[in-house]
Amino acid sequence: MKTKTIWRIHSVLGLFCALGLIVLGVTGSVLVFHREIAHALWPENTLVSDETPTAEERLPLPQLIAETDAKFPEYWMRGWLPRYGSEARDNAYMTKRGTDDWFMAYVDPYTGESVAEPVSTEHTFYGWFVTLHYTLFTDHWGMALTALFALGFLGLSVTGVYIYRNFWKSLFRLRWRQSARIFTSDLHKMVGIASIPFNFIFGVTGAYWNIDHIAHEMLEHHDHAEVPVPYEGDVTAHLGSVLATAQETIPDYTLNYVYLPTGEDANVYLYGQTPEGHPFRSPYGTYIWINYESGEVTYTRDLRTAGLWNRVKDAFEPLHFGNFGGIVSKLLWCLAGLFPAILAGSGTWIWWHRKRTLKKRKAQQRAKAAAQPQKQESKEPVATHV
Repeated sequence: MKTKTIWRIHSVLGLFCALGLIVLGVTGSVLVFHREIAHALWPENTLVSDETPTAEERLPLPQLIAETDAKFPEYWMRGWLPRYGSEARDNAYMTKRGTDDWFMAYVDPYTGESVAEPVSTEHTFYGWFVTLHYTLFTDHWGMALTALFALGFLGLSVTGVYIYRNFWKSLFRLRWRQSARIFTSDLHKMVGIASIPFNFIFGVTGAYWNIDHIAHEMLEHHDHAEVPVPYEGDVTAHLGSVLATAQETIPDYTLNYVYLPTGEDANVYLYGQTPEGHPFRSPYGTYIWINYESGEVTYTRDLRTAGLWNRVKDAFEPLHFGNFGGIVSKLLWCLAGLFPAILAGSGTWIWWHRKRTLKKRKAQQRAKAAAQPQKQESKEPVATHV
């Protein structure tokens, strides 16, 4: 395949993905530091106090869930996200009765204090940005579109490497004093090549998550009601024993999210991690599912003994958001999230300038061709009459 054809494919993909990559890149950079931003803007809602209490001072999880559930009778409890070892409040997830709308309350795990009223998960700082990032506020259609953007991003990376296959000769060359076209081309090449590893990480993980979700929705048979039904009994009466069973099943297991039973499904879904100290592990890669009524363990997955593909998939979360190496990796990932916007802007400008130049050149050629016959005609001898 000729370089000209590759260049054309690269241009078409870039124009198709440009706006989407700008949105995905900028929102992704914000999401890297979403907790820090929320704590800075709304400390009265998201932080517990000026000093971080010890983990031993946390109230028992069943007590926290029971008290929060009783405080908001218009809602029923769906899940709980603990925040260990920080000043952040826990997140209590609830559904408004008679709807399928999810809400969240910030709960102080040391006092049980919570915000006055739960807020829609889509209206929180994190919820707004993550919904825009994954679905563009258009649900499954948006997920399909962002998956296409991610695949297009991969295609841009592959074709870009081919176009600039001799990049090492002038990778860090920025010709500031030349024309805007030359400078923009140098910038596009430098940022594009330098961001290739990040582009593949973002593209592969983002495309996989969205495609996997859409395929699950299309192929999996869903027999649940449109409006979920609350669990008829007390969801906290046996929760202590359920948590104890989880600890017996996988010792030293840290619970990082609990999904409570509903009227359709009596299972308690526990997601957490084991203390293996691996940086590329998500907080939710080890599963324990327990039937709330019988106390029977229905499914477990200890990531330490899981298959290779399960461990690879679990690494997608820290790789996508860069939260595996503290502030250094987060800053680097935040910067890398801006690369797609730079590439989209510079690539669009290069395409537009090239198109304008070609149009001007063709116009000059047409004008020259139109003037040529007249020039020849003027050289013919003029007939005279004797």
